[in-house]
Amino acid sequence: MKQLSMSEGEAIEARDCKVTDMGKVDRLVRAIAAKLPFSSFVYLSICQFVGAMNDNIFKLLLIYCFIQIEGIEASNRILSLTGACYVLPFIFLSATAGTIADRYSKRKIIVITRFIEILVFMLGGVAFYLQSKALAITSLVLLGCHSTIFGPCKLGIIPELVPKDEISRANGITTSCTYVAIIVGTFLASFLADVTDRNFVFSVFVASLFSIVSFFASLFIKKTPPSGSTRKISPWFITELVKALRIIRREPSLLSAVIGSAFFLFIGSFIQLNMIPFAMKNLHLSDVQGGYLFLLTALGIGVGSLLAGKLSGRTVEFGLVPIGGIGISICCFLLDHYSDSLIHEIFLITIVGIFGGLYLVPLDSYIQVASPPTYRGQVIATTNIFGFCGVLFSAGALYLFSEVFQMSPDKGFAFVGIMTLGIVVAISISMSGYIVRFFSFIFSYLFFPGSLRGKDQIPVDAPAIYFVPHSFSPWVLVLIAAQRRRMRLITVNFPEKLSYFARIIRKMVPILDVTSLEEVMPHGEKEDLISHAADRGTSVVLICSNTTIKEHAPQFIQAWKTVPNFKPKSYFELHHPETLPNSQTLGSTRMLADLIPVG
Repeated sequence: MKQLSMSEGEAIEARDCKVTDMGKVDRLVRAIAAKLPFSSFVYLSICQFVGAMNDNIFKLLLIYCFIQIEGIEASNRILSLTGACYVLPFIFLSATAGTIADRYSKRKIIVITRFIEILVFMLGGVAFYLQSKALAITSLVLLGCHSTIFGPCKLGIIPELVPKDEISRANGITTSCTYVAIIVGTFLASFLADVTDRNFVFSVFVASLFSIVSFFASLFIKKTPPSGSTRKISPWFITELVKALRIIRREPSLLSAVIGSAFFLFIGSFIQLNMIPFAMKNLHLSDVQGGYLFLLTALGIGVGSLLAGKLSGRTVEFGLVPIGGIGISICCFLLDHYSDSLIHEIFLITIVGIFGGLYLVPLDSYIQVASPPTYRGQVIATTNIFGFCGVLFSAGALYLFSEVFQMSPDKGFAFVGIMTLGIVVAISISMSGYIVRFFSFIFSYLFFPGSLRGKDQIPVDAPAIYFVPHSFSPWVLVLIAAQRRRMRLITVNFPEKLSYFARIIRKMVPILDVTSLEEVMPHGEKEDLISHAADRGTSVVLICSNTTIKEHAPQFIQAWKTVPNFKPKSYFELHHPETLPNSQTLGSTRMLADLIPVG
């Protein structure tokens, strides 16, 4: 990925940098970084990888240690306690962490948190040596605090390190790295417990070596300036959460993306926690072997994340969200149905992870793209709060199912399947405009293989207004598929007779009707159809006759240009194909259309 490699500018900046507060050490690090063929994004990925890996190593070692001390019958209680203690810092400190990420250099915070991780693992080693449950839980809580502060920085810095059109791809790589790290962390925790005969002190020592590597990698991330936020750090996370939610609600679909991303943490956490008792009670494996099983889910998420990044390309592809969610739901029902077959379970556990990656990456990418730059850290922190509330609820759900209702672990998967189905339906309704865009892309590619020339002129950061002739209505699908924004479709003086494809479009896509273009001009009876869409960053397509476009479009454009703070600045007209006499001819002939700027 060329955009993620170190540019010559970065190398020159690193070579020519002046002495900073770190003095000779900083100058030495930058001199070395200038000679290495890696970008800052690579070093960030190393930090992310080690952080996720070590979190899982420590949690699993703690679980194995106290299952060994207290017995298998206490496994559900230990799993619930561990899950709850780890996520509490994310709930109470995430808002503060977001404010810190917005006020200070994210790179500097990443370096500090990498060093703190080393100290936490030293304390964890002492806890395992003394076999002190209280000290071990304290270490776990501190590890959660460190990860809470690290979270908004590691995600918020991505738009500062890579080009905007590479954010989806970078997120795919980051998410994939995270779940590969979970795979490696889960494997290492189980492997070290096996080969060292459960010598947990030595196992923590090995993890601390990885933390040292992560610390040195963080030094090679290029320096980034503060985002410019002047918000004060407040310990009252509820107040900060409410303020962040007000910011989130201003952006179309951002709240739905935050909730959807947070729900994924509930799914992942419940599957991870439920996997060990499921392996022991349904598949008759050991606790360590159950830990190995979750490797397959993490592997699947890594593969699905890379696939989502590839399919999304240079856009945020929300159409993958319902596909991933429905896939997760079906797999969870099948996990319950085939709960006595190890072969089926291995396959399904992997597939549920792949669908999870398809579900998650578009949501996280949209959160980063749609968040206001000066509030991005707080938005990500709010996502973390909701997400880790989900993790806390997953620990509570596991306890209720196993201890209160005495349900078998396989029924827990069916419960997750039902919840996922409901959440996906709600998100799909909220993001229907983006999902219509995705399926328009598929439909137009398969059944309407047109080539839209001039689509590179479509603005990325602002909505636009398009004029499309009635006879050209099938091209609306191509137009919708050509850009990532929501689109509001309005027909002007709707004709009674429609072509076959025009009738299909009206069934697929919500279309509003007006009798004349004057109705949707400023001060017209239905001007809110345009103004409301523009305020929400939605592009508008006006489907009307050639005569209407020729006689009234210039007046329409000039009228809206005089409106203060009107977001759409670009206006386009879709012209008939130059090479075909009939714009609706289908078959092997490739059709052409021109998108021409007007006004």
